[in-house]
Amino acid sequence: MNDLELVRDLRSEVRQSDFRDLDAGRERLLAAMDPASASRRFRPMVLRLAGVGVLGFSIVTGVAVVQDFNEVKETVNAPAWLPVANAESLAERARTAAAKVTDVYPRDNQWLYTKALIHLSEQEDAPGAGKTQTHERWQKGDGKKIARRYRGVSSGEVAPIGSSGLATGNISRSPGVPRWDVAYLRSLPLDPAALLERLRKDGENLSGRSNLPESWTLFQSVQMILQEGAPPPRLRAALYTVVSKLEGIGVEGKVQDLAGREGMGIYLDRGDGTRHEIIVDPTSYAYLGGRTLFIGDGKRASRSFKGKYVQGDVIVAWAEVARGIVNRVGDLP
Repeated sequence: MNDLELVRDLRSEVRQSDFRDLDAGRERLLAAMDPASASRRFRPMVLRLAGVGVLGFSIVTGVAVVQDFNEVKETVNAPAWLPVANAESLAERARTAAAKVTDVYPRDNQWLYTKALIHLSEQEDAPGAGKTQTHERWQKGDGKKIARRYRGVSSGEVAPIGSSGLATGNISRSPGVPRWDVAYLRSLPLDPAALLERLRKDGENLSGRSNLPESWTLFQSVQMILQEGAPPPRLRAALYTVVSKLEGIGVEGKVQDLAGREGMGIYLDRGDGTRHEIIVDPTSYAYLGGRTLFIGDGKRASRSFKGKYVQGDVIVAWAEVARGIVNRVGDLP
């Protein structure tokens, strides 16, 4: 009997799981991306939860996608890959590109779909370490519900949340994790100065941040919104502007995301031997993904991660490869 057959037999015998149990693997990956938050300590994923609380996955014929906002079509006059002097120049280009775009959010009864690739170094002790995983997510427009499906890329197997791989539950977050839900994104101002103040104020309510530099906590908030919230173009450009004004921010040209696409990296060195990058498309200024790299001297292990790394090693990388607004959980743009 293989693992999936065993799980099917056990489905009727185990309790209905809280959605946070099903989410443990992804939360472990997010914790690895931002190890500073002491409040996040997650349980290992348990195989017996595999078949619990799972919804069947099916595409309903005739249900159309309402809106697809995957890319900003406008570009600035400057050609792609024109070197930028600093992050502020990059942010200004993004704001120019997005100026004529109207930000579109899902209605309360619709869902925001995103698809991302995530790879955590095999040296880390976390579910899925060493494998590139595909994470799909449907977030309801009212900011209250979420559905997720995790798949391994190489073999196509579903991560241990059931044979269909689709699980739905309430959005929940640890006290040290910034908000990124649709309802929150709608409430954010588009003016960069006002947005900076809002993020600063909201960050004061998060645990585990009192002893961290403000530049890092704000960078973390922006990175989490870009990574988890899939903000539309104008808000995204305003977030770039906020990051560009933080102390210690730099720009690296022609970096690759996990999907192999070239972009420009907006980075902040954390001070613990790690560099954290936000990767931006050089033409549309869409968010591509991010990386955490080890930039230490190679003589010690990073204090933030468990593995022993040499300079230039990628500890964790992720890439957003699809997004769109759909009408039902399971629909694809």
